[in-house]
Formats: sequence, structure tokens, C-alpha cells
Amino acid sequence: MKKQILKYCILFSISIFLYILYVTTQIKFEDRFAYILYAEDKIINAQVSKDQQWRIQCSGELPLPMATCLQLYEDQYFKYHPGINPVSICKAVYTNLKSGKIERGGSTITMQLARIHEGNQARTYWQKSKEIFLALALEIKYSKNEILRLYAQYAPYGGNTVGYCAAARRYYNKDASALSWTEAATLSVLPNSPSKIYPGKSEQEFIRKRNFLLDKLLSNAYIDTISHRMALLEDIPKQSHVFPSLSPHLLQDFKNVSDEFNYHSTLDHSLQKSVLRIGQQYRDQYALTSGIDNMSVLVIRNDGSIAAYAANISCQSNCAKDVDILKSLRSPGSTLKPFLYGVNLERGLITRNSLLEDVPVFYNGYSPSNYDKKHRGIVSAEKALTESLNIPAVNLLQQYGTHSFLNDLERMEFTSIDKSADHYGLSLILGGGEVSPLELGKAYMNLTRVAKGENPVDLYIDQKNKTQTEKALYPISQGTAYLVLEMLKGVNRPSNEDGWQYFETKQDISWKTGTSFGLRDAWSVGSNKDYTVLVWVGNADGEGKPGLTGISKAAPVMFDIFKLLQKSPNLSLPHHALKTIYVCAESGYMPNASCTKTKSTHHPKNANHISQCKFHAFVTLDKTKTFRVYQGCEDEVVSQSKFSLPPIVNNYYKIFTGLSKALPPFKDGCKGTQQELTILHPAQRSEILLPVDIDDEKQFLIGKVLTNNSIDSLYWFVDHELLTVTSQNHETALDLEPGEHTLTVVASNGVEKTHNFTVLE
Repeated sequence: MKKQILKYCILFSISIFLYILYVTTQIKFEDRFAYILYAEDKIINAQVSKDQQWRIQCSGELPLPMATCLQLYEDQYFKYHPGINPVSICKAVYTNLKSGKIERGGSTITMQLARIHEGNQARTYWQKSKEIFLALALEIKYSKNEILRLYAQYAPYGGNTVGYCAAARRYYNKDASALSWTEAATLSVLPNSPSKIYPGKSEQEFIRKRNFLLDKLLSNAYIDTISHRMALLEDIPKQSHVFPSLSPHLLQDFKNVSDEFNYHSTLDHSLQKSVLRIGQQYRDQYALTSGIDNMSVLVIRNDGSIAAYAANISCQSNCAKDVDILKSLRSPGSTLKPFLYGVNLERGLITRNSLLEDVPVFYNGYSPSNYDKKHRGIVSAEKALTESLNIPAVNLLQQYGTHSFLNDLERMEFTSIDKSADHYGLSLILGGGEVSPLELGKAYMNLTRVAKGENPVDLYIDQKNKTQTEKALYPISQGTAYLVLEMLKGVNRPSNEDGWQYFETKQDISWKTGTSFGLRDAWSVGSNKDYTVLVWVGNADGEGKPGLTGISKAAPVMFDIFKLLQKSPNLSLPHHALKTIYVCAESGYMPNASCTKTKSTHHPKNANHISQCKFHAFVTLDKTKTFRVYQGCEDEVVSQSKFSLPPIVNNYYKIFTGLSKALPPFKDGCKGTQQELTILHPAQRSEILLPVDIDDEKQFLIGKVLTNNSIDSLYWFVDHELLTVTSQNHETALDLEPGEHTLTVVASNGVEKTHNFTVLE
């Protein structure tokens, strides 16, 4: 009989043991954590878990104060029992039977973890039995330290705060590793009855339990008497902290590409807050006064890491606030011009001093204009870039080739500009393509890196991507990049920056603005040695607004953000990447035999085949050097070098500056072949009644001009506004309103005629 009983006992024990082993295979704590985005060790954005709990995934070991306080308060014998404490269970059973209701649980930390695993089911003896078996299984599967860490991770801390990491953040706004003994003791009493006491509820009971645990810490010599007295005087947290929302778009980006819960960004927490503060002030002002709803800001360290990421400054409803504009494709306006000037410098097509024409041009019906609708006639490349003149840039692109420039942009990793040269045409340099702010910011950052002698790199915002792959393939050399950035330092700053150079905190910034066609996008992007800052302003839906320009709306924000950054030293002159050349002092091109004055300038070391000056030539003058003459026309003549502009260029130069760079006139009786230009229609001082068609629509007036063979192109001006340019067949349609008009026709060699006429009603 005894053997049979022993046999059954052994079989029962084995069954229990096998069941416990089976239970160990079923243990799984669900990964339902909150999504947390960190900058340094601070939270900048957070979203609750899928079950709406603030359950932050902890990393590393449980901090000593927290581990000690939990054991002292919940389970003093945790290190010694096998998952259940028979003495505590017997006491609980006796107390509950005596009172007729459940008053005492007798649970160990392991049993509480088992209860959490089971979903905190109703307390019954059957449920308690299940938890006992599960506790034994937990002890088999995990070490004591692991069990304690799991308990601290999943224990409730009041409301929807779960786990010690979430509690430390919500109640003390700090990482759990930074908790003091007093703070750890305060948090450790919460899991025991999280629905009855927590910050903001049952304060006196909360303090009583906290102080009880502090007494235990003192009696066990974890804290001394003075620390104990000080701890008793400390306040308990009154309420939970609200997690910040400093970069919601970025958190969503991390969630889209990773199945993790804690994301560690490269952002600077303090800078991110300051950028948002400045951006919010400007955005709210623009929205109120101009109907401009959206703004985005990007701050990049020039090692490739992103320091501030404001994808869409907070706005009210119906303003596309969820759009990540930093990743959206927008027209870049004039912000690609520095790269065009760079590749032209790189290939020796211009120097920074080269003169570029700024007169009306027509390319297959495309006629760009400058922002101020004026023409300067001639302007240096540096001035054309710093003043962001459109016509010289379009001329440069036409000379350089749109296809070649697209290849260069591809090497700079502008991946969104992916269509053909025919698709974009010459408007590419004025914003005819689309780029994302991230692409543009990266391009300016890499321009600065190249100027420093470093290879281009990608942007990164995830701390795990610190290792960067450098890219040697780049269409601009170090010397060229340095010269472009030096030129961009001369861009005139907005009015609120007047006098910046006189302040001790002044910073030399290479920067550029951009405004897209239709006033839809305003840009400002700038770099110093260490940082690149980009600001975009506009409406996410593409609606244009009067006054929405880069200089007026984006530039002030950019300069305010640069003031937040540590002052950066200037770039060092890369002597090894530059050479000193001597160019014509007046034209900026390589001197020809007629150039009498030269000046030195830096130029990219490998740039060759620089064009010769075409503005200087020897001319034959009379002995007074006042008039031009032909050889043989006078006995005494003088040959002299003269700088002159082509007549049409000089015409606009004279209008803009009041000065003239034309050659001296021919002396009477010493002119060469007569150059003729005759306006055939409309006749001088004529009165014209325009015919109407069968639909009673007024017809155009057809202007006609006759020239001799020495004149090729004619510029037609109606009431002093350029209408068109003709060559060979000099006829054009004039759409005119009734009234007096002036028609001026100017030949490319300077000959011009003017007729005044009247269109009758």
C-alpha cells in the first residue's frame, strides 16, 4: 500500500513538474510598448502603445535603488523563495478564511508577475492556484534579476502608466537611471495598489506608504539618518508630466521604417525646442498677416547628422499640418544657381569677376526676366549670383548645356530632378524642377564639406547610422566650392539684419534665397563651417501669396536660427586647390592683346581654357582721340585700346547706370559703310485705324522694318517696353490699345529708329 501511494505521489510530482515545464514554453510577455523618440536622453515625441498604455520599453539593468525598494516593499524574501512563499500564503489563507473575504494575497513578486502575465484576472482561489504554477514556471525560465526586471517593466504605476521607466518619465520627467533613493521609494509603493494611490490621488496614504518604505531603507542601512530626514520632507509628485510633441512627423518616419519602440535621434533637444519656438512665432505672424500657413526648418551639422527637424510648424486645422514638407517636392526657385555658377567656374567658362550680359533674351519663345523687371546691361558673375539675377543665369545654363547640368545635379544626388533636359529646358535654373528641402539642405551641406576638403556624405538622423560612407564622385572641386561660398557671403541680408557686421557675435554665412514662380515657395538656405540651415515658407497646398519671397519671409527665420548656434570659424583658404591667375581688370576674362590692366584673382586649380576678353580692342582715333576714323581718312591717327560694350548691352547699361561704355563716334566724313534701318510701318506721326474681323474683334497692327545686310537682329520696344526680337524677317504683330504710342527699333550694332503714331478708336 505504501509503495502504491509512493508511486502515485511520484507520478503526480512528475506530472506537476512536466506541466510546469510546459507552462514555461507558453510564457510570453507581449511587446506592446509606447513609441518613444529621444534626442540625447530626453524624450521629444511619444505615442501610447496599441493598448493605449504608457508602457516604455526599458533597456539595461534595473537601477539599484529601484530594485532594492521594490524588494523591500513587495517581497523581502524574493531572493530566497522558489517563486512562492509558503509562510505568506498560509497567513493569507488564514486571514481570508477568518474574515470570510479576500483581504490578503500572500503574493510574491514572482506571483505578481504571473498575475500580470495572466491579464490581472479576478482574484479567486482557482486563479491563485494557476498563478502559483505559473510563478514556479517563471522561476525555472528566468533568473531572479530577470524576474525582478520584468516585474518592474510590466507593473502598473497608476492610470495608464505601466513600468518603472514610464513612471520615472511621467512623474519625475527623468530617466529611471537618474532616480534618487527617495524617488525610487516613491514609485515603488505604487504597484501595490495603483488604482487607489498615484500622483494626484490619496496623497496622505501615498505619503504614509512612501515614508514606511523610507523607514525600511534606513533600518536596512541603504540610506543614512540625514538622508532619511531629508527624504521625509520631500514632496511627492502631484501629477503626471505630458510628453512633448516636438517632432511628430519624425516619430512617424521612424515607425514606418522600423519595428522597434525606442528611437534615438541625432537631434539636439534644446535646439529643437528653440527652433520650434522661433518658427512658431514667425508662422503665426505670417498666417495672421499674409495667409501663409506652413513653415519647415532643417538644421544640419556638417558631418551629416540632423540637429533640428521641424517638418511642418504647428498650425490649426485645414492647413495640411500632417504633411512632412521636408520630404515634399517643391520648386526650388533660384536656390540651384550657386551650383550652376560652380560648374561653370570648374570648367573655366567664367571667373568670379567675368562680365555677363543682362539684356532681354528670347530662347524659342522663352523670355526670362529679373525679379525687379530691370536689365543692367552687363554685370559681374559674382554680382549676378549675389543679386540672384535670372537672365545671366539662364544665359549661363544655355551656354553650359541643360543636359550637362542635369548630369551634375545627379552626381550631387538631386534624385527628384529625374526628367530629360527637353522636359525642363532653361527654366530649370529658375525653379522649373522640383526638389525636397532635405535634398537641397544636403546639397548645401556637401558644398561646404567639399570646400573644407571633405568628401560628400548622406544625411542621417538615426543614431545607429553614425557610420557614414563618403562619396568621392562630385562635379565641383574644393577650390570651386570655396569660391562659390565666398561669393554667397556677399548676398545682401534682410532689413532686420542691417549692421550685422558690427556686432561681436557676427557670423559670416554663405547663403541664398529662392522664390518659386507664382510666389508659392519661399526659401532661405545658408551654411557656415559647422552648420547648414534651411527654411521653407509657403502653403502646403501650393497656393501662392503676395509678398511670399525668400528674402522677406524665409531669410529672417534662418538668421534668427543661426543666432542659436555656436559661432563657427571661417573656412580656411585652400591654397593647394586654388591658383592665382591674372584677368582683365575690367572684364574678368583672360586678357587679350588689347587689355592694358590686369588684376589677380583666385581660380580653381584645374580649371583651364578660360575665355579671352571680348570687350577690349584697339581702335583707330583721330589725333584728338575724340573720334574714330578709318585708316587713310586722316593723316594723323592714333591706335588706342578701348573697353566697350555691344550697342544693345550698352543701351541697357546706360539706362540702368546713367553711364555709357560705347566706342567714340565716327568723325564726320570718315565713316565706313552706311548701316541703314528704316521703319516701314507704322509711319512716323501716322494715325491708324485697326481693322476688325467678322467677329468684330480688332486685328493686330503689323510692324515692318527694312535693314541692310550688315544688321542681323532687331529689338522692338513699344512704349519703352521690350516686345520681341526679330532676325532676317523683320515683321511682328503689335497688340495695341487706342491712343498715342512710341515704337523704337534697336539693331544689335546700336543703330536705332523711333516712330511716334496714334491708334484711333
